Amino acid sequence: MNTRFYLFISIFLMLFACGGDPTLERGKAFLETGDTTAAIQQFEAAIKQNPSNAEAYYQLGLVYERLEDATQASDAFRSAAKLAPKRAEITLALGRVYWHHNDRSLALVQFQNLLSGSPKKDVLLQLAGLTGDAYHVQRLRTEGSDDYEQTFTEKGNMMTFTAKYTDDYSPAISPDGKWLAFASNRLQNAELYLMDLTTRSLQQLTHTDELDEYMPAFSPDGKSIAFVTERTRGGMMLPPVQASGSDPSTATIYLMDIDGRNQRPLIDIEGAQRAPVFSPDGQKIAFESKAPAQEAENLSRSGEVTSPLQNNDTLEIYVIHIDGTNKKQLTHNDVDDGHPTWAPNGKQIAFTAMVGDIYQIFSVNAAGGTAKQLTFTNASHYHPTFSSDGKRIIYVSNAHNHYTLWMMSADGRNKTQLTNYVGAHFEPSLSRDGKRLVFSSDRSDHMRIYLMDLTQPVQQEELKARLAGL
Repeated sequence: MNTRFYLFISIFLMLFACGGDPTLERGKAFLETGDTTAAIQQFEAAIKQNPSNAEAYYQLGLVYERLEDATQASDAFRSAAKLAPKRAEITLALGRVYWHHNDRSLALVQFQNLLSGSPKKDVLLQLAGLTGDAYHVQRLRTEGSDDYEQTFTEKGNMMTFTAKYTDDYSPAISPDGKWLAFASNRLQNAELYLMDLTTRSLQQLTHTDELDEYMPAFSPDGKSIAFVTERTRGGMMLPPVQASGSDPSTATIYLMDIDGRNQRPLIDIEGAQRAPVFSPDGQKIAFESKAPAQEAENLSRSGEVTSPLQNNDTLEIYVIHIDGTNKKQLTHNDVDDGHPTWAPNGKQIAFTAMVGDIYQIFSVNAAGGTAKQLTFTNASHYHPTFSSDGKRIIYVSNAHNHYTLWMMSADGRNKTQLTNYVGAHFEPSLSRDGKRLVFSSDRSDHMRIYLMDLTQPVQQEELKARLAGL
């Protein structure tokens, strides 16, 4: 029996224990594990048993929405709305389908209907994330005072300020929320910088003309930073969602004090080691690395030993002590596994893994074992990061062909979009108290760093004004 079967059984038993229509519960369990064909069969059977079953129509619409079948999804949601016109989640779902398939006028009718009442906070949050930012966002001015040049119009009576350099990216916020570490190629190669989020003073941490430094990560006590260094790529920003083992990079993980001193390699081996993240106790670091050439067997996620690795360039997840000893490989796959993140309790590590040609999010016990798939969608997901209480995961998704930030429960359910602003959004990093989220985005032309205040969700009146301007 494979992992997906066990997941289906556990979800079904949990849902069935809560009561309700067994046919519907089976369909929901199938949908949670990505078996859309079986889910459709169950929901259609529930409708046949009871044509007035609004929930069955709603769930059927969710399946077709996942399959990006706008016609079938909107038909199902409209049927559900006729049977249960006061259910806000149905109205939102119908508007969402219209929105994603460029029927904006029809979408706005549904959204305005929602806002004319008193929708719950979670509905407002979903609507806000669908149409813009779910929480208040501000751009962090990470450029120094000398990073601008003055320009004038031909008449000489209007002055503008244009950033001379290009991209700031790869942000990390310190556990106490006071510091921001980030990479910038303003000097034609990627260097690391540290900014005081109170005074906005800026300090350059690395000074290596022939090397790129990026992917900084703070230790839990905020005193150290792990980061990645590799040969420069000619001043170009490194792709923030790339997790390809075919990349010939020879990246290496380094450690340094928060002021940039005492820089030293964490591990001295050939290959690519990237995406470091500290364990909650600060004693270990998880990272992605190419599988060693001497790896003899591939242990699949089902726990069965299969054929020897055919491709030694795939990325795997490793854990190592901060003194560079006791390196342990956690994943053993012939596909890429990358971007690990540690759960606050130190017991689980979430990561991104390729399934077919799509990246999904998995979790694995920090001590090793069988990985559990958390997402089952047609979109790729990257950069998972746990919330401070471990109950949620924030991640990047390319759903609807846009790189946006999302949030879901730690078990993969209850997905909520956090950004749908112009441009792409990458590399989320949370403060320990869960109140501040930094990320990189090119919403202002170049890649810059932004701060999302998770204590300030967009309110109903703000949403009304936003929709009125669309």
